[in-house]
Amino acid sequence: MLRRNLKCGNDSQYIKHECSDAYGKNAQNIGRQRALRLVDSICFEIANVVVCVSRCRQQRHGKTAPNRHGNARTHIPQTEPTQPCPGRRNDGIVQTEQLKPRFHDGNGSYLFTPVIEARNICLSFGDRELLRSVSFQLGDRGRLCLAGSNGTGKSTLFSILMGELKPDSGQVIRSGGLRMGMLRQHAEFPPEATAYSAALQAFAPVLEKARELEALHEVMGQREVTEEELHRLDVLQEAVSREGYYTAESETRSVLHGLGFDREKQDKPLAELSGGWGMRVLLAQLLLGKPDCLLLDEPTNHLDLESIVWLESYLRNYPGSLLLICHDRRFVDGVCEGLLDLRQGKLESYSLPYERYEEERALRVAQQRQAASKAQDEIERLSRFIDRFKAKASKASLARSAMKRLDRIEIEEVEQDGPSMRLRFPAMDYAGAFAFIGENLKKSYGPKTIFQNGEFNIKPGDKVALVGPNGAGKTTLMRILAGELPYDGGELKQGASIRSGYYAQYVELTDKDRETSILDLVKESFPKSSEGQVRAALGAMMFSGDDAFKRFGVLSGGERARVRLARLLLSPSNALLLDEPTNHLDLRSKDLLLDALAEYPGTVVFVSHDREFCETLATHVLRVDGGRIVEYPGDYAYYLHKVEQDVEREEQSFARAEGRSSQRAPTNRETRKETERRERKREKREAEVAASIESLENRNTAIDAELCREDVFSNPAELRRLSEERAANGEKLEALYEELINLGAEAA
Repeated sequence: MLRRNLKCGNDSQYIKHECSDAYGKNAQNIGRQRALRLVDSICFEIANVVVCVSRCRQQRHGKTAPNRHGNARTHIPQTEPTQPCPGRRNDGIVQTEQLKPRFHDGNGSYLFTPVIEARNICLSFGDRELLRSVSFQLGDRGRLCLAGSNGTGKSTLFSILMGELKPDSGQVIRSGGLRMGMLRQHAEFPPEATAYSAALQAFAPVLEKARELEALHEVMGQREVTEEELHRLDVLQEAVSREGYYTAESETRSVLHGLGFDREKQDKPLAELSGGWGMRVLLAQLLLGKPDCLLLDEPTNHLDLESIVWLESYLRNYPGSLLLICHDRRFVDGVCEGLLDLRQGKLESYSLPYERYEEERALRVAQQRQAASKAQDEIERLSRFIDRFKAKASKASLARSAMKRLDRIEIEEVEQDGPSMRLRFPAMDYAGAFAFIGENLKKSYGPKTIFQNGEFNIKPGDKVALVGPNGAGKTTLMRILAGELPYDGGELKQGASIRSGYYAQYVELTDKDRETSILDLVKESFPKSSEGQVRAALGAMMFSGDDAFKRFGVLSGGERARVRLARLLLSPSNALLLDEPTNHLDLRSKDLLLDALAEYPGTVVFVSHDREFCETLATHVLRVDGGRIVEYPGDYAYYLHKVEQDVEREEQSFARAEGRSSQRAPTNRETRKETERRERKREKREAEVAASIESLENRNTAIDAELCREDVFSNPAELRRLSEERAANGEKLEALYEELINLGAEAA
């Protein structure tokens, strides 16, 4: 009976039923619970046998799945399309109570439990096959990066996983009750919304319950309530406490602070902030919602270095699962445990850091090419043998044998890198002594001064990095250099023959822009260029043939970035002004852009929060911060060294000031410095408290998960230890939240 069950491939429920019959008498003697554990143990061992048999069959037929515990791959199941089931939705999503664990260590503990699984996902647009039998699993608390070139279908796969797009075939299977959240590349908010009010919408369900609870309290003050209303009151009070209503405000403020919002920006209308700040609010809203599974599409775009470091730490400790699209090598290595490489519609898995993944993939492609070459040589050798001897009666049997061997040879498909950008910016000669000179430059928005007394000298051929925190005025200075924004004071000198090309970080799109084809959109910007010239520029950006007629609104973030780069190819210049040019670009495109800019003979002024990009390209640095523009006449490493020296010098200055203040009454200047020092100290402590709160809440979430495990709640000592730890964490959290409120009151 057992052999028949294994051969037919029936599920574990059938095995469990038969095993239950066999051990029924035992169950009566040793108790129901012990019998069930015994049955479960036997079922687990049988399931392992089934997996081994299945793998042997796959190896025999050349369909070996990548091994999760190997050096280079995580688990990607080779599954056949399943029949529709009652839990299937019309978008290709199947909801299950629990996805079956795929690996078992023999002691009752699962090594890998998937929360979401894609099986044989296929999707085509016209004659283009975008996804070809894509299969993978994301485990509980798993962290994977979905890598690949722009336009290969990464964001499309996210939409399929979310159930927003139905594949042509295949299934997405989720654990029952799985809450998913996705960060998109574009943000839209009501015009009156502030950063704080928009982020707080992550708590919208519990806020609605709190309003209902408040209304019931008002009713209780006016009349006697019914039994049903009393029951509803109890339910609501328990819900608002469980769902974090009392900590919603402090959590929202804390996450926004980590993403670079000071208190003033948190309460400012989003309509007055740039689009990059809107993306941060969208990210904050998603993180505060704490879904079980996060899908993040380019989360580091529009973030400064400090916010990227904060987000990296936050995601590393996030209690749920994470699937990430990101082209920042350091960020990916700091967060993810493996990569899924989507290329030419197929998915490969690597359990390696990003740098080693690139090396491993190059080695794998080389091995494929070598195997394909050997197979081709063998085909040619056998073909020559057959052609020579098939007509000879004495050699006919040998020829037939060679034909059979020839039929069995299969040439493995070799992965191709696909097309890449052909970047070479057209340059104009320039013989001037300077490109841009700023003298006492000043810019204000109403009563707020962005910078003043700006002094800098940018020479021909300089590669200048504009650095500083978000909102300090980098984009404002870039727009002034491009002539798109007037300055309020001082003088900006521009070389007489300077002709600039400007790449804007964020461009507001109209409905007309979204519906216009790529070709027509670029032609409108350059009416003097012929269609052939426009198509050549688009072709260099990998928009050849019918791709040039795609509507701009359907493009991914990386494809839109390439269209804007194509405009620079149609306009010869001797100065390039680039505001976040690496946003949305895949790593290969980013490296090609870096090479093209390094070879460009003209001046380049750029804003980028990509550390590797700045370190490689910059020859000079301008820092915009605190209302000042400071010039550093060296590369990015020199700038970091000088900043470190400045910090040390400032700390020594504060120490001396404190020593003098104990001997005499402070002057107004010293009082101001002391106030600034205390404010910095308060902000630092506020960030430390917020990080501690986040860490303790993540730990409590992990403890809650452990308390639900059978091996824990059946162990009194472990149960007591975890309960005591959680209670202690609760007391610490209460104290930390009180301190955070007090720190906020000090700032006010």
